[in-house]
Amino acid sequence: MRKRFLPLILILCLFLTGCSLDIKSLFVKEEEVPLSNLSAEALYFDGKAAREKTKELITSAQKSIYVEQKIFSDPELKALIIQKAASGIEIRILLDQFETPNKTTLNEFKSNNISVQYYPAQKGQTNEAKFLIVDLREAMVYSFPWTEKGFNSHNLAVHLSERSAWKLASTVFNRDWIFTTTLSLDIPKTTELVEDNISVLANTNIKQKLLDQIQKSTTNIWIIVSHVTDSDILQALVDAAAKGVDIKLIVDSGIMPKSYQGDIESLQAAGVQIRYYDSSAHPPLEINVGIFDRQTFIFSSSGWGYKAFVMNHEVAILVPSPTASQELIVKFDQDWLNSSPTPPGQEPG
Repeated sequence: MRKRFLPLILILCLFLTGCSLDIKSLFVKEEEVPLSNLSAEALYFDGKAAREKTKELITSAQKSIYVEQKIFSDPELKALIIQKAASGIEIRILLDQFETPNKTTLNEFKSNNISVQYYPAQKGQTNEAKFLIVDLREAMVYSFPWTEKGFNSHNLAVHLSERSAWKLASTVFNRDWIFTTTLSLDIPKTTELVEDNISVLANTNIKQKLLDQIQKSTTNIWIIVSHVTDSDILQALVDAAAKGVDIKLIVDSGIMPKSYQGDIESLQAAGVQIRYYDSSAHPPLEINVGIFDRQTFIFSSSGWGYKAFVMNHEVAILVPSPTASQELIVKFDQDWLNSSPTPPGQEPG
């Protein structure tokens, strides 16, 4: 009988002594986010290595190859696609309709009876999605287009080999194919692939997940992007800095602060540390990544501004992998050291 009253006695003692107690914490456990097992080896920071992995995946295809690209002009990859189509592999390709090199690619593929279409973006929009899916089992998500310049840029590609590859096909590519052609692809409703806890995001979902991660972060936020100009994202970073979160931001000096001096000043006033990547002196910056609390990263297809969040067709992945995040941090530290605390051509104040 006495044991039944022990919790009440404990609470009464705490009340009488003036101690506070979060009653909810006694009964409700904080929900833990399932982690991803994405490895450091799944990250490709070298364009040549990413290109070789791309060739390997295309060559290995047994059933299907789905491609969505802003620009596709790489001759060797085009030849591989044509070769696989001739062997009977199902090929589906979506390209941005406003990029001039895609016209040649589209005509070349159509002359080889390959199913290729322009993604029906409206004027002022671009299709920034850049990925490859093979046999609904493996995928590559790229920060850069399949061009010589893209593969030679300062870039990142991520290899997906579990359930997220199927998610990318079923929730993004199939939807885009239906939007373009009104026809659905024959993609199974379920898969036996192991859950890797990687979220596949598109369009407006990207901004919301970025805001969620910024607001949840308690220690560190490290970002390398072409630009950060969305007002909600800027305010969230300012608020996080006010809470004591260590925030480091690398931006492309060719975009910021040249056109967004006010945004830069508001971030600096809040205590955000900013450095500038000089794309005129180094390979062009083609990475858009945020790393949160050393545990999770979001890899998006464009910088964090109005066009990306409202107008364009964008794709991102949210990966709660401490292992992969640590590898990104190593690369971020290198970029931080190689970037300047002042914009190129501007003397330190």
